[in-house]
Amino acid sequence: MVEHWKTTGISSLSKNPVFQSIFFVLVTVAEFAVLELFFDVKLTEYSMEIILKNVLIIGAVNLLLTGIFHAIRPALILSVIFFLITGIANYFVMAFRGYGIVFMDLYAVKTAATVAGGYDYSVNLPFVAGVAADVMLLLLCMLLPKRQHTYRNVKMTLLSLMGMAAGMLFFFWISFDVVFFRDVSGLTWDHSIGMRKYGYVLYFASNAGKASIDEPVGYSAEKAETILERYAENPDEENDADNTGNPDEENDADNTGNPNIIMIMNESFSDLSVLGTLHTNQEVLPFFNSLKENTIKGYAESSVYGGYTANSEFEFLTGATKAFLPGNPYLQYVDDYVPTVIDTIKAQPGYGKATAIHPYNPSGYNRNTVYPLLGFDTFLSLNDFSKKQPVRDYVGDMEDYRKIEQLYEEKESGTSLCIFNVTMQNHNPYLDKTYQFENPVEITSFNASFSANQYLSLMKMSDDALRELITYFEKEEEPTVILLFGDHQPHLSDGFYQKVVGTLPEFFTQEEVMKKHMVPFMIWANYDIPEQTIERTSLNYLSGLLLKTAGLKTSYYERYLMDLQKQLPSVSANGYYDAQGKLYHYEEDEEYQELLKEYEIVQYYYLFDEAKRQEKYFVAN
Repeated sequence: MVEHWKTTGISSLSKNPVFQSIFFVLVTVAEFAVLELFFDVKLTEYSMEIILKNVLIIGAVNLLLTGIFHAIRPALILSVIFFLITGIANYFVMAFRGYGIVFMDLYAVKTAATVAGGYDYSVNLPFVAGVAADVMLLLLCMLLPKRQHTYRNVKMTLLSLMGMAAGMLFFFWISFDVVFFRDVSGLTWDHSIGMRKYGYVLYFASNAGKASIDEPVGYSAEKAETILERYAENPDEENDADNTGNPDEENDADNTGNPNIIMIMNESFSDLSVLGTLHTNQEVLPFFNSLKENTIKGYAESSVYGGYTANSEFEFLTGATKAFLPGNPYLQYVDDYVPTVIDTIKAQPGYGKATAIHPYNPSGYNRNTVYPLLGFDTFLSLNDFSKKQPVRDYVGDMEDYRKIEQLYEEKESGTSLCIFNVTMQNHNPYLDKTYQFENPVEITSFNASFSANQYLSLMKMSDDALRELITYFEKEEEPTVILLFGDHQPHLSDGFYQKVVGTLPEFFTQEEVMKKHMVPFMIWANYDIPEQTIERTSLNYLSGLLLKTAGLKTSYYERYLMDLQKQLPSVSANGYYDAQGKLYHYEEDEEYQELLKEYEIVQYYYLFDEAKRQEKYFVAN
């Protein structure tokens, strides 16, 4: 009798509309709290406003599902399963690159899947707690009664429609209303900080709102053209040969005089000493650091950290900045021809076809579709390499650079090379304990993780490969210019940053975050060019610097960027610096806002106004 009463009582209670409403709210709050466990964040770390906004978004989703299923039980079961999967996925993505899934990642699922096999899938206590809590929530939801009413029940159908309408109106409101997302940035200078500050669901929703591109305020094609017309003439063009060390007549015998141009974006190539004190058992980049003669060297700010290699490619090739461009351009925006530095190079005497090289899957980041639209005639990918001596699971830099040497030896006489090479050797994760380094690097200033030491050992191999490449072209008579830069710094453990920087990444200041985005670059020539050290620039400016160094003609747009660089030497997604080295947020109302506004207008005209864009502004003539 007692058991029957208990069973009957629970069943009766679970059918009570008031109980179901309270249960609905409690499960929604619990879903948010459990989801944050996967990020190792406690609910008490958030303000009541942040908690409420996250819960409202989850609640609106649950309300829509309840209306669709015409019952609370299947709606909450599906919701709990969805957020369980979301939490698990975020946990591992964070382990891979340092921050969770953002809206733009949905465009890169295929690319992510191709490199997912080599990662460490170990779990910690917050992960276990999150899974256990979600399983418990799921079991509680299954105690709710099954659907009692059919869709033919007019009263319940009206209630379902009202619930769905309320959920849809909520999402419509937050899509256009500035109040809900007030003071919530969807594009912070570090996604991991944004997620911890605002809660995952709120940050994701805000980030999704930044994934489309609208016309800048005050935009018109005429205004963009007026800005670019200032750069119709290049006052330095007559003196470019003298200023940049353009090859002399002795080197002109076998080609037109324009140098071979080799551009290398080396995967995760960085100098971690920019973060703080770091002692190792041997120098990590001895050859790179030794280059001085006929060399321009410095540091450039990347807009990304730990991933999104294609974004760095895009900034370099186009001169566009991610500061005004959310998402992933290769996957979202490049669906038609875009004139780039490659077209500028090809438009000048001596250059034949332009070749892109990336020794990995050609479909990654949609490169096999995008590269032809950016001016490349040939694309060499993984199948074009022998892979006889892989470094871990990737084609090593040594084999990669020997492919460049092979292309040089096979090129048509009287033509100059134009090569853009994206390497793969140093791709994370750095957890392969089966690979044996001939000359491993070890951190000696503190007890470092295996991954940090493996990464630095890979950097030493990159330096050795660079030595061979430079040595090869030193002996060649044909003038050659080589640009090498990193796409981003590697994602390493929080403990590594705490030991080097002195604090965990989540507590970094903007200045400290900027250090995580600094990558070294160098421009070297096998003939006389003025040596120079550039303390700070950004990836969007490097192509212009390369053209000037090589003594090549530039377009209106490239001259515009060179002039902008004098006033704002570094402009990236994480902030910008003025010529005095002062760092700014984009939200700051400072004297440079007009310059940034012009940049945004020109960039929109360049990338999105194809109907009115005049090619003469973007290709040297």
